[in-house]
This record gives sequence, structure tokens and C-alpha cells, in this order.
Amino acid sequence: MNPAVVLFFASILWGSAWIPLNAIQELGLSHSRLLLVAYSVGALLTWLLVWQRRALLVQAVAGYRRELLGILLFGGVANVSFSIALMEGDVVRVMVLFYLLPVWSTLLGRWWLGEQINFLKTLMIAMALLGVALVAGLKPDNLTSFTSAPWGLADTLGLLAGFTYAANNVLFRRAEAADLPTRVGVMLLGSALSLLLVEIVGVTAADAHGLVAQVPLSAWLFAALYGVSWLMLMSFGSQWGVSKLPASRSALIIIMELVTAVLSAELLGASALDLAGWLGCGLILAASVLDGRTDSGHSQAAVS
Repeated sequence: MNPAVVLFFASILWGSAWIPLNAIQELGLSHSRLLLVAYSVGALLTWLLVWQRRALLVQAVAGYRRELLGILLFGGVANVSFSIALMEGDVVRVMVLFYLLPVWSTLLGRWWLGEQINFLKTLMIAMALLGVALVAGLKPDNLTSFTSAPWGLADTLGLLAGFTYAANNVLFRRAEAADLPTRVGVMLLGSALSLLLVEIVGVTAADAHGLVAQVPLSAWLFAALYGVSWLMLMSFGSQWGVSKLPASRSALIIIMELVTAVLSAELLGASALDLAGWLGCGLILAASVLDGRTDSGHSQAAVS
């Protein structure tokens, strides 16, 4: 398989994940329960694969215990925050805020991996932050004034998802010698555990019994099907593609997540960005492209 093609289609799946999630939610299944079913099924299938290769699991745990614990935490929070934000907020705003990912990756790379931050990286960070300010509703003529779409919980979750996913990616790189199914399995397990915690904290036993009784069986089946198909394809596809491609090339291909989300939300009427918001979206997209080009230059310099 061509890793670039796999990553391209996985990015399209990530960018359009809000469509099946919202469709299943409309059947009566709350977002937390929907995701709990999907990630639990995905984690179970992945760990069945990991168990068949348990010698590699033992090696991974022995050599990368801290990294795997970090993936369990950061990867779990990232997936949960991202998915809930997509269902709760404006799709384009959430995706754009999530795409502060290059900023967090640069800063974490400097902190955890000792990577250098050059002028172009600094410019990328400035462009991305300005883009977020515009998406968040800060008007150029009055920086204390907001548009009709104020900052909400979904926006905070989008930002949190970007930061924790960047941390997850850095840890994936630190543990790149570990078996890929093990790393993905740990990430999916972390997601399922995070969602289980949300359910335990947020719902009483009586509420849970009532809601389960009211939800049609088809909703549970579609949630499980989403976990078996869509979730597994985009999780393994993205991580496998990134692991096989240079950082510069994968960074540019992954931008298809944002492009897909913007186009699909616009076509289906799920976006409410104003002109300033679209300008911010463009700035963050340009910052992501610039980040990919700076990674390319860094890679060429390293080779030479």
C-alpha cells in the first residue's frame, strides 16, 4: 500500500467524522455513550491483534513504559475532546482551533525532543495564533469585542484536542520502535477509559437505566459499526501513514482533514463563520503549509 494514499484517505475520514457521529446521535444516543461504544469496540479489536503479537507488546512495555502511559493519557483525551467538540460545536471552528496542532507540536518538540525553533517556525506560530484570534471572534477594529458566536465549551475542547494530540504524536515518535498496533491500542484504550470516566461522573444509575431503555437498538449497532469501520480505518491509517512518510510530506497531507471539514460543513450548512473567521481559517491553513515546508527544509539539512 502507498502510505501517502492511505494517509490522504485517513485524513478525509477524520475531517468528515462529524457526519456519521451527528447522524448516530440523532437516533437518540448521547455523544458520550456513542463514543464509549465506538472506542470500546475499536480498543477491543485492536487488543485482540496486540495479544496475538504479545511478544512485541512485552518489548514495547519494557522499553517505552512512560511513553505508553503518556499515549494512554494524551491520546485518550485528544480523541474524546475532538469527537465531542465536533458534535457540540461549529465544525469549522473546532477543526480550525484543533489545527493549532503545528504550534503545540513545535513547542513540545522543543521541550521534549530538543528541536530548534527558527524564524519560519516563529512566523508559523504567529500566523496560527492570529488565525485563532479571528476564529474566536476578536474583531480587528476592536480587540475587546466579540462576534455573535462567543467562545464556548466546544471551542475549548477543540483547543485541548489539538494540544493533547500534539503531545500524543510526539510520544508516538519517541516510541517509534514499539509495535504500531500496541501504540494505537493504548491510544484507543485511553479514549475508552476517558469516556467511561465521563459517564461515571456525569450520569446517575437511574439516569443511565432510563436512557438505555429509550435508545433504539439500531443506535447502539451503528455506534459499534462506526468503531469497527470508520474509527479503526482513520486511527490505523493516519498513524501508519505518518510513520512511513517524512514529517514534511505527512504534515501537508494531513491538512486534508481541515479542508474536508471546511468543505463538508459548508456544503451541509454546519458552519457559521463570518468573514473574519474565514480569514482566520486561511491563516491557520497557511501556517500549517508553512510548518510542512520548514520541516522539509529541516529534513534536507539533516540529510546533507
